[in-house]
Amino acid sequence: MSFDPESTLRPLRQRAADVEALRAGAPAPALVVRIARASETTLRRMLRDDPTAPVELRLRALSHDDLSTPDLLAELRRRNRLPMELAAAFHDLDLACERISGGADPGPRDAQLAVHVADGLQSHISSFPADGLLEDPAVPDPDESVLLHDDEDLVRAVPSRRRITWQTWAALATLAVLLILAIRLRGGDDDTLRRGEAALRAGRVAEAETAFRAYADEHPREAQPRVYLARIYREAGRIPDAEREIQAGLRVAPGDAGLHTEHGYLLLDSNRAPDAVPVFRQAILSDSTSQRAWAGLVKSLRATGRPTDAEQVLHRAPAELRALMRTADAAAPAPDAGAPPAATIPAGGAPAGGAATP
Repeated sequence: MSFDPESTLRPLRQRAADVEALRAGAPAPALVVRIARASETTLRRMLRDDPTAPVELRLRALSHDDLSTPDLLAELRRRNRLPMELAAAFHDLDLACERISGGADPGPRDAQLAVHVADGLQSHISSFPADGLLEDPAVPDPDESVLLHDDEDLVRAVPSRRRITWQTWAALATLAVLLILAIRLRGGDDDTLRRGEAALRAGRVAEAETAFRAYADEHPREAQPRVYLARIYREAGRIPDAEREIQAGLRVAPGDAGLHTEHGYLLLDSNRAPDAVPVFRQAILSDSTSQRAWAGLVKSLRATGRPTDAEQVLHRAPAELRALMRTADAAAPAPDAGAPPAATIPAGGAPAGGAATP
């Protein structure tokens, strides 16, 4: 499937003079904004020009109203078209663009960031195959086929359309039985996870921990029980145990939004807000609908002394969360009132994936 890197990069190529001017130390504000917007246009064209993407998604790609910037980044990340580091750098540049467009002075590193993003995008997109062919990220690996490749009758029966032998029928019947058993067993395992969630909602934390631990032991490659366990340990003040569960989950699911979100709250609770900022950003890049991740990023930016950036992030957050946090901010007393805020967004909100919470 063809993809033309030069066509995709055209918006950035047209800003080559701006990039060189920033590199030479020219005054930054307008140049940073132009490069940021050209970078976003390039990313949108990248998705629009991706022949492996669904047609409906490609049609929405160029419209900010139809596909927000966070959703754009999340979709490119989901399709393995944009490295995490480059996505995070563009996210920072986009915040800088909004800040400068609102009348603020550019930060000390905004010009350098703009050059870094422009160079990074051009290098990354230019590295795509010279023949313009892209692999479809949704196509399964042939090695993961459900066919029993070591059963000669099964492999031969499909392409040749020969008469199916009794051995083949026996193999198929065996496979069907195994699948039914696997589904039933998995149903029981899912019941264990659901029981843990119900216990957590009801405040029976010890019972929930036992259920999640049993599920995690049976399914070491699944992230969700680790998210729950980490949250239970974090809220109990067992920071090393929470960190252990998060790291165990990230080793097998490094892109899981729920794990990164819980890691961010663990860092916040440990008074490490600056370290939490990129962790929450990575969670949003993996799941742009996660209200917990958006709330965590706003909180960590505020705690780091970046209220303007926090406000810009909140402006892009899901509407429901935005309304909730604005209500909480309005209800909070003045800083010198000596009282805690009347309402806050709990750090232990629902984990990614819509699971219930106590």
